[in-house]
Amino acid sequence: MSKRSQTTALPKENTKPVPTGGDADGKQSPKLRQEYRSRAEREHEIQRWVILGTIAAVAIVVLLLAITFIYDQVITPNQVVLSVDGQSVNVSQFQRRVRLERYLRNQQLTQVVQTYTSFGYTEQQIVQQLQSQEPYSSWIEQLQVPDQMGLAMINTIIEEQLIRNAAKERGITVSQADIDKQINQYFGYEPPAAVGGEATAEATEAATTVPTITPTPYVSPTPSPVPTATLTPEFTATPSATPLATLPPTATLTTDEETKQYQDTRDSVFRTLRQQTGMSDGDINSYFEMQALRIALQDSIASDVTTTGPFVDARHILVATEEEAQDVITAINAGESFADLAKAVSTDTGSGARGGELGWSPASNYVKEFQDAVKIAEIDTIVGPIKTQFGYHIIQVRAREDRELTQDQIDNAKAGAFSTWLEEYKTSKADVTQTNSIWANFVPTTPQTLFG
Repeated sequence: MSKRSQTTALPKENTKPVPTGGDADGKQSPKLRQEYRSRAEREHEIQRWVILGTIAAVAIVVLLLAITFIYDQVITPNQVVLSVDGQSVNVSQFQRRVRLERYLRNQQLTQVVQTYTSFGYTEQQIVQQLQSQEPYSSWIEQLQVPDQMGLAMINTIIEEQLIRNAAKERGITVSQADIDKQINQYFGYEPPAAVGGEATAEATEAATTVPTITPTPYVSPTPSPVPTATLTPEFTATPSATPLATLPPTATLTTDEETKQYQDTRDSVFRTLRQQTGMSDGDINSYFEMQALRIALQDSIASDVTTTGPFVDARHILVATEEEAQDVITAINAGESFADLAKAVSTDTGSGARGGELGWSPASNYVKEFQDAVKIAEIDTIVGPIKTQFGYHIIQVRAREDRELTQDQIDNAKAGAFSTWLEEYKTSKADVTQTNSIWANFVPTTPQTLFG
């Protein structure tokens, strides 16, 4: 039988393999399609979470930046650093005041450096001169040590607020003319007396004098210069990059020219001051208002200061402790030379080198405790120990008499009387004065100065 005749009519069995997971026609099975869709959904879900995570991270960063901005620009500036009789001063006000003081002190120190430089002093000699003079030595140290500058400004702000309160209690006010006078004095300027449109020699001299007033009137409280810590400031004795509060000397300017020169200089200095300190014109005017108010209150407090006063010819030995002072007194009483002891042990090296001699001086030149002692001490009697802020003094008054005071001596006596009153007034207001120690975290070190 042939092979054809041996076949059947039944269809042959399909022996080709069927694709796994699919139908015989090659299409995906429902299960495979479901698995594919599930994987796509998972990938989509992962992408969605990645996007959400990125958005969340960005949102957190933005939030943190916003919190930092709010803290730095809103919360921190408004934190209270001190309060005087219910009136608060915040971080922002404190920082502006410190910057102003740094700027003004740099201006004044720069002028002094320029003056010494013009006389041929070397940098080392200038530093030595400034170290031996107040208030310059204190200014330099404060410019170099932010905490000292900050503390000085805390005390100054407290004083200024107390002065405002005391002036208000006494009905004392100042006018804009009084404020303008303080501004003029800061620049060493007086409106010149016109003679035929030309400035007089006296007026020109007044307009070109280097100003010597300080931001807070300084009254030397020591019988003679007290040694200060050795400083090693580095600076270049050349004009600073900022305009200086000085007027170039001239002998030929007309009244109008001189006035314009002063106004240009003042405007330039104030413009730079605003840029470097962040203060407004109102802040600057308020600063000079305080100077005028201080003087007006001082005149009221010291109205009983006379044109005559006791002068004393005295010598002293200054030591650090009461025990040392007693040892010195014992040695003097045993016959030791006052002058030799002063040269050997006195911490006031200025008078110590002269055997403790202070020479003739108004009693009002000295700090209160020293002043009170020399006013009543028996002539040639050893007095002490007398404690002051500088240590313990052993004093001998050689002679004493009343004399007419010069105007500078009268002003000095008034300033001394006012300083004593102010210290007592501050003590009486201690219970309504609070200081927050956070100020130490916010003491600016700008603008840059010659000494720090």
